[in-house]
Amino acid sequence: MSHIIHRQLSRIVGLILLLFNSVVLAANFEPITFPSIDYPELGNQLGIFGSYNAISFYSFINASSFLTQSSSPSSNNNLFLRDTTNNNNIQLANLNGQINQILSLSQDTIILNGNFTSFNNQNVSSPIIYNITSNSIENIISPSSSSLKKRDIPSFSNGTVNTMYVDNDLIYLGGDFEFNGTYGAAIYNQTSKQVSSLPFQGFGQHAIVNAITKVFSGNDQDDQGSIIFGGNFNTLGLSNLLIHNITTNTSQPSFNESQNASLIMAEQLISLKHGIFTNVNGAPNQDGSSIICPSNNPSWTLNPDSGGQWLVELPDEMKGITPTKARLYIPPSDDGIQLFRIYSYPNNGIMNLTYIDPSTNQIAFCDAWCPLLQSSELIDYANANKQINTTNQTDSLGFIDENGSFSMYYDPTTKTKTLGYGAGFQEFAFVNEVGINQIGVTATAWYGSEALFGGFELYQNAIYVYGNDTLNEPNCAKDTDTSSFSVVNAGNFESIRALDAAVTVTDYLVAQGTDSMITLYPNISYSGNYSIIMTTPGCTYDNSCAQRSIVNVTVLDTEDNVLTTSLIFQNNNNDKFDYLFYGHLNGTSESSDGGQNRIEISFHDTIIEGTSNPWVVVDKIVADIVTLDKYFDMNSTNSTSQNYSMSHELTYLNLNGLFEYSLANFTNFDESLVSSLGSNNQTIISLNNTFVGNSTINVLSSQLSDNSTINQFTLSNSSNAESLLLLGDFTSNSHNLTLSNSNVINLSLGTYNTTANETNVSLISRSLSKRDDSSSNTIFGGLFNNSISKLVNFENGIILLGQFNLVGSNSSVKLNDLSNNNSSTTSINNFAYYSNNQFFGFGNQFIDQDFDQFSNLTINNAQYFIFSSSQNSSLFKTWDNTQYQWVNNSNYQLNINQAINVNPTQQILGGESFNIMDWYNVDQSYTNNSANFSSYNLDISGESYEISESFYVNSSLSVIGGKFSTSGVTNIAFINNSATNSSILSVLGGDITWGNETEIETLYVDNSDQYLFIGTNGPVEINNSNVTGVAIYDLQNNTFTSFQPAQLSNEDGSTIEVNAIALYDQGSKLLVGGKFTQAGSLNCAGLCVYDLVNTRWLNPQSDISNTTVSGTVSDIKFVQSNEVLISGNLTVNNMNVNFITYDFVNTIFNTKASLNQLGSNKVIKKFILNDYDNTNLNGRLVAYGDDFISGFDGSNWYSIDDEIEYDNITTFNDLKLFDLSQKTNYNQTLFDNDMILALAGTFTLTNYGTVNLALFNGTDWIPFAFTSNSTNQIGSIKSLLINDSYRFQSSDDITNSSKHLSAGKVVGISMACALGSTSLMGLLYIIPFYALFRKRQGIDNTERIHENDMIDAVNPQHLLHEMDLQRNT
Repeated sequence: MSHIIHRQLSRIVGLILLLFNSVVLAANFEPITFPSIDYPELGNQLGIFGSYNAISFYSFINASSFLTQSSSPSSNNNLFLRDTTNNNNIQLANLNGQINQILSLSQDTIILNGNFTSFNNQNVSSPIIYNITSNSIENIISPSSSSLKKRDIPSFSNGTVNTMYVDNDLIYLGGDFEFNGTYGAAIYNQTSKQVSSLPFQGFGQHAIVNAITKVFSGNDQDDQGSIIFGGNFNTLGLSNLLIHNITTNTSQPSFNESQNASLIMAEQLISLKHGIFTNVNGAPNQDGSSIICPSNNPSWTLNPDSGGQWLVELPDEMKGITPTKARLYIPPSDDGIQLFRIYSYPNNGIMNLTYIDPSTNQIAFCDAWCPLLQSSELIDYANANKQINTTNQTDSLGFIDENGSFSMYYDPTTKTKTLGYGAGFQEFAFVNEVGINQIGVTATAWYGSEALFGGFELYQNAIYVYGNDTLNEPNCAKDTDTSSFSVVNAGNFESIRALDAAVTVTDYLVAQGTDSMITLYPNISYSGNYSIIMTTPGCTYDNSCAQRSIVNVTVLDTEDNVLTTSLIFQNNNNDKFDYLFYGHLNGTSESSDGGQNRIEISFHDTIIEGTSNPWVVVDKIVADIVTLDKYFDMNSTNSTSQNYSMSHELTYLNLNGLFEYSLANFTNFDESLVSSLGSNNQTIISLNNTFVGNSTINVLSSQLSDNSTINQFTLSNSSNAESLLLLGDFTSNSHNLTLSNSNVINLSLGTYNTTANETNVSLISRSLSKRDDSSSNTIFGGLFNNSISKLVNFENGIILLGQFNLVGSNSSVKLNDLSNNNSSTTSINNFAYYSNNQFFGFGNQFIDQDFDQFSNLTINNAQYFIFSSSQNSSLFKTWDNTQYQWVNNSNYQLNINQAINVNPTQQILGGESFNIMDWYNVDQSYTNNSANFSSYNLDISGESYEISESFYVNSSLSVIGGKFSTSGVTNIAFINNSATNSSILSVLGGDITWGNETEIETLYVDNSDQYLFIGTNGPVEINNSNVTGVAIYDLQNNTFTSFQPAQLSNEDGSTIEVNAIALYDQGSKLLVGGKFTQAGSLNCAGLCVYDLVNTRWLNPQSDISNTTVSGTVSDIKFVQSNEVLISGNLTVNNMNVNFITYDFVNTIFNTKASLNQLGSNKVIKKFILNDYDNTNLNGRLVAYGDDFISGFDGSNWYSIDDEIEYDNITTFNDLKLFDLSQKTNYNQTLFDNDMILALAGTFTLTNYGTVNLALFNGTDWIPFAFTSNSTNQIGSIKSLLINDSYRFQSSDDITNSSKHLSAGKVVGISMACALGSTSLMGLLYIIPFYALFRKRQGIDNTERIHENDMIDAVNPQHLLHEMDLQRNT
């Protein structure tokens, strides 16, 4: 009983340890120590066969936890912990949805976000905090169904969290949720464990935040730097933060309307003077350029009674500008244009227009059929306007001047765009912001006999000034005082086209030398807030990168005050934009001494030391109008009263999906300092409201198009940032901002301005020519036919993911194929790496899926990229970035979408599945050291294949069987035990055809190594004869024997089973057990004897009258030289038993009570005898069935499966005893202490997890190995191959005193296959075999064939041959 008490105590201690270990299990990979197996005693190696694709040692607790229980694709994700030092990994959790983001909080704590609501079957609300060490979770947001929800904690509602950012103790949350009356953003404090609103109260209702990042101040102060938010929003929750009060002590003119005032028209006239003019169906002998100066009273007509078109193409350097409106002049005439449309190119589309309908003075819209009135009608409307009492025009929706012209602001926020009509003109604004190269007016209907108009002007609300002063020239020569201009102060500036004829798509000025200087004067007529941007052409246009210089750029105001000075490097490969200035500028019209705002550009230094004739390049300066100080221009001194008006001294900052939250600005934030209520409940903006600055990022936000959406930020380096990439949808060119694409904006990050508490950025773009296909985006010089979905920082470049095809925009853009030695390629699909101004593709064909997830792992010094899609949970593509090739083997696919390092040696992974197995090989492997696996080099393919049986013949040969195919070999293969990593793949001799469902169920080779007995569950056609059940193969002659046993069958036609074969050597009889009812025509249920000498089936019950045995036999072992022990689902005289014995000499069945105490409900599938001496059936044994494993100590049974959990995957397939290299203190109740029990199958050990091979030391189970299949499920081990001295399948196994069977013999087929000399080697072995067989078998004279041979002993081979002849005659 001591061993029982010891085992129970051990189990109790184990459970206590398990409870303790469950706390620390996740953080520590608890190692498992294997017993010291004596591999030389096992035949030098342990062969492991079954149904699997990979195998690993069970080297730590829960090693197999990552394997799934279902083979079907799932939208669920799992969380894994990986030890990077040894590739150990375990599954931490299962979630019922996808993990979209994982961030590290400490070395053992993470925060997860996704669309899951269950974490290890516990209800949660994403995001959650998970501690690996304690295996505990913390809900930031209480689940809606949770009883723990507190009333005093505000809850999230109406949305989800999309993104997170960790900043020390604070976690910023962004999404489309509502929290405590605020929208889109909140903050979680890890110390107080509280969620709160941000000081600026989030964003406006319906706001969505998709991205959050931080730009650090660089001085390691946590309270400085800025948090950048991106998404889809247009205001803050505390919207007054975006209104700045710039009131000064100087009184300003009042903005009361009168007949002597007019709206300020800040939009700039675009110079068309150097355009190229063409027409379609225009009247002959006309100058198309004449109408760009309407003050000269020109007229341009089409041929009589016909429509036509007037067009102007812009100079190359002006192409791509975005006009805001066009003004068409109508001269007095009975003729004219009645209906028209405006075409823009290269879009080749009809523009959507808006205009003021003179009949209602209300905004109207048109596109292909836009109306123009005749001059007489416009004059009537203008005169009617004059009669209107202007004192009634007190709102900002319209204004009538003293001439009756009506105008209004159609951008009421910034009030920089006007729209109107007068006695001689009508204006039409462009609804869409479209960059143009050419524009045309097409007349489709007309008044009188011909279509005509008297002028055309094009406007924009940005002020351009070109270095090439020719492009600044006004349309009318007399208008020089109202146009921008440039002046060369020093040096010789000339057109790049004069220096390099190869430059044809653009034009700009170049000066060579160190004394170059030029000044640009933008026509800033009105005071207000402006943003000034400088464009520098890329040096790849003219191959001047080595010649480019550093220039000093200085911005000066109307009073010659230096506003800012910048040093700009001009060796940029592509076009770039540098922000020079943002702030208030006085207009030229208000300068007392006629001073002008200007930008001076001068040579500063060379970039490359010693450069001769350094280049200074000058393209253009753009002054974007942000807001104006006043919106009316007073034309008479008697109406310019000096009244202080607060409402007109406010500036507004508009947001379009981008916001910079300066931490330092909000250090002492108090909402009362933002605004207050005055008389009549008017809101008064405080002068102290400077919490939200006009930083370059916030100004950029105001310049993005309406409804812009930012989906992702990619920051190059948080502590020393170089660039910030904005990924999103910017729909069209933005307000006062020209973008090269609508998908990615690249910002160059300067140093953080700790004085202004803001991030200095400049826009990097590239104005390469686009395709005519409007769906293409130019990004980093490449043309993308679809949007990019994900950007990833990698080393010195960016990885781009999506559902796109990429081609170069011109010959200077290099595309390379990583999978083909970086050779040049014409296109790249789905994935691209951009580095050093080159694109690198991965050689894949286009995949019609949107890839938007990326993970990067290094395994065994090999780097892998994993691309996946959030829209398709089963789509993963793995790239080997060490070998530069795709991983096509499903065994090596890494199905993860998240990976972060939590400490120097551990990673957290999220995804569908993740495993790194010790050895990848299909259905077969071996080990000889408990540390490494090797392969028998059997190339087996097919998901339904398996190797289910194996048999160790001798030191040279083993045989395996099952249902498989490899290299022309079907279902049986021979293994060369004496060679390393090799197998014999010789095809079985003879004509053999296997049934489709036929599988080998048992194998046995006699101790003479001559005959291979094959047990099958279905038909095999051998040499045109059907053999079902047992087939005999002659190993010596490498062919099936000419005689084969008659087929086994079931009367009801069901599939047979051949579960066990045992050879009674002394009588040359083969005992076959299984599930069958007939052998040939002989009734023989479940157990039948095949007489090898007389080649016939015998029913062992035929000579027994008082005993009836029935049922299915599962296993047979010899216990004495003439007696076998038989297990199965058996009855003896209608009584259920576990075991029976059969005596070959006396042909009797018997039972033993102690053996059958196991219980009739226990059906034994396999057993192993653990002692050589079983004379009285009092030896030790272990047996298993479907739902039990028990041991017999010679007298009593004991359950040894307390540590095994039975479930729907539990199967047991094989049982062996392994030798240990030394004696141990193991419990010897069931076997000696230099042995250990091995159990193969698929089952779960309570303290460890799911295994395929475990060892039992007499007290405890120790996991040894587990396998996986191609669907990441647990595999199955079917058979263990060793030199098994306890197999007892023949009577010789009992009589031979040697522990090792047939040691030293070499089977003929082994050598024959190795040498290719089957016939010769067969002869060499047949001759000594005969002598050996006769001597060893000691066959007596009781079995003869013919009467005349009765006096002589018959040679066994002659006997077999004679019986075969008799049977086949």
